Amino acid sequence: MNGREQVETLRFPGREFDPVTGVARFHYALGDLVLTETVDFGPPSVIHPALDRVLDLLHVAASTSYYKIAAPPRVELGFPLAEKALPWVTALFREGLGEFAYRNDLPYVLDLPIVPGPFAEPPAEIHEPSGPPLSAVGGGKDSIVSMEALQYGELDPVLFAVNPNAIIRSVMAVSPQPVRTVRRTLDPRMRELNAAGAYNGHIPVTAINSLIAVATSLMHGLGPVVMSNESSASVPNLSWLGRDINHQWSKGLPAEAHLRDALLAHAGLQEAYFSLLRGLSELHIAALFAKFTTYDAVVTSCNAAFKQRDASERWCGHCPKCRFVFLALAPFTGRERLVGIFGTDIFTDLSQLEGYRELMGLTAHKPFECVGEIEESLVALRLLAEHPDWRDAPIVRALADEVVATSGRLADDAEVDAAFRGDAPNLVPARYLAALRKLGEPR
Repeated sequence: MNGREQVETLRFPGREFDPVTGVARFHYALGDLVLTETVDFGPPSVIHPALDRVLDLLHVAASTSYYKIAAPPRVELGFPLAEKALPWVTALFREGLGEFAYRNDLPYVLDLPIVPGPFAEPPAEIHEPSGPPLSAVGGGKDSIVSMEALQYGELDPVLFAVNPNAIIRSVMAVSPQPVRTVRRTLDPRMRELNAAGAYNGHIPVTAINSLIAVATSLMHGLGPVVMSNESSASVPNLSWLGRDINHQWSKGLPAEAHLRDALLAHAGLQEAYFSLLRGLSELHIAALFAKFTTYDAVVTSCNAAFKQRDASERWCGHCPKCRFVFLALAPFTGRERLVGIFGTDIFTDLSQLEGYRELMGLTAHKPFECVGEIEESLVALRLLAEHPDWRDAPIVRALADEVVATSGRLADDAEVDAAFRGDAPNLVPARYLAALRKLGEPR
């Protein structure tokens, strides 16, 4: 198979797991081509009875990396899966690959047929993980707030990352909590196929990493997997052919609910996975992060920085993510601290104005990036327009003038208050919400 050769079906030839080494191998077939992904969990401490079925779900989630090579018009599972897990599988492909479909003009992906294998018997038992939580760390402000909340709540988290680079390791090193990491390796032929013209694009990677985390928790007698996805992750970027296209679909509340349902239906795991920050806005999280200065020298959310081999340049200063995080933190850190974090003052660079206009909803659509809602950006602008450190910054002045000229006003008090209410729909257990509240009021 070379380039975009026509393939009719993605199939699942099988998988293996070595309980001694903790190495799992997942096989995928596109026509005659069989590709293998390897996930090295390291030697398990225990083998939980639900582990095998969690690996079934991971087998499905990781397949999206291989589906996109040829984007076949059909997916055949071919192995037993609980019937009530199929809504998650369907959403994983049709919605989780929505941006991929949009960018490659593949509308059939939005209605992709999923052919199930035989339905699996219901799990023999229902388990609710009860050990210390496994807290996923991405290196940015969100996961740092979760780490701190879990520690404030005396929940003794274990920190977790898949393929952590120097940036993530440096963030985890600030915390006194123990760390577990996993190595995920794509089939090495992927690069050759991409170079030959295979399809490429965004996949629901958070779904993959989430299931790797759940499996890791089971292998070490740990508690629920705690993610740090906020309320705005559920908001789509645009509508295409009558469907919502969301860059952050696998971070959103519908995806979280689907995966929890699949874990319960297929693996018998209850309350095994949730996002601690789901009820909060990006601005609310930024205000909470501003309470902690110990991460200033290591925090980053810039995707360009994550592609580097080291952590020498943590922010590119020119991408949508850098622009949004700078905007979100500015009202709560002040100029000197924020410029120290980023190494530059983005609000003095008028070449960034068009990017900020996108964030404010003044042009195009919200960028295909992990950024907050347009309404949050407008609230941040209102706070900055009143902030002595920022109100005269060129970007702030230009944006405030344009927003007032377009809509007649900046965000009002009710809109500002709504951004910090912290009551968006969520699936967070009560004792974890209590831990989050211990961080105090955001402003």
